[in-house]
Amino acid sequence: MTNPERTNAKLIILYIVKECPGIPSGELTDRAVASLYMDYFAYIEAVEGLARDRLIQRSIRKGETVKDADGRPIERMDITPEGEQVLSFLLSKVPSGIRSYLSAETENARADIRKRNYVTADYAPDANGAFLVRLILSDGIRKTAEIELFAPSEDSAKDMCRRWKESTADIYERLIRSLSSDLQ
Repeated sequence: MTNPERTNAKLIILYIVKECPGIPSGELTDRAVASLYMDYFAYIEAVEGLARDRLIQRSIRKGETVKDADGRPIERMDITPEGEQVLSFLLSKVPSGIRSYLSAETENARADIRKRNYVTADYAPDANGAFLVRLILSDGIRKTAEIELFAPSEDSAKDMCRRWKESTADIYERLIRSLSSDLQ
C-alpha cells in the first residue's frame, strides 16, 4: 500500500470512529472494508497504527451488555482528542468521492446504532432448563418497555429475540392495545 493510500485508510477509519462514537470493532471493520478504499489487511495495518499513535482508543466498557459469538463483551472504538485534531487538519485533503461516501455511510451507521441501542433482546438459561428472554424497547432516555419471559427451549428463545428485533413496533402496539381500554 502506498503512503497516500495508507493515509486515506487511516482518515477513513478516524472519520467513521468520530461520527460513530463507541462503534463495535467488528462493525468498524465491516464499514471500513465496505468502503472499497482498503482491504482487510490494510484495515488492520491502519487500525494498529492509529491505536499505537493514540489517535483511537479500544476498550471494553464496564457493564457491556453486547456480547460476541463467544459470549465475551465486545470491544468498542473511540477517537481520542489527538485523533480529532489530526482528522480536522487532514480531512480536507481526502478526495471528495471518499468524503461523500463517508458522509452517507456514517449516517447509515448512526441510524443502525440508534436502532440497535433502542431495541435489545437477549436470553440466558435458567437453573430449571428453560431460558429467560429479556426484551427491551427504549426511547433513548428511558425504557419504554421491558418484558421478561421464559422460553422452553433455546430455539424458542432465539426466535422470540429475532421476532422482537424484526417487529418491535407491531408487537409493542398490539401489546398496548391489548392492555389498554382507551385504545380498543
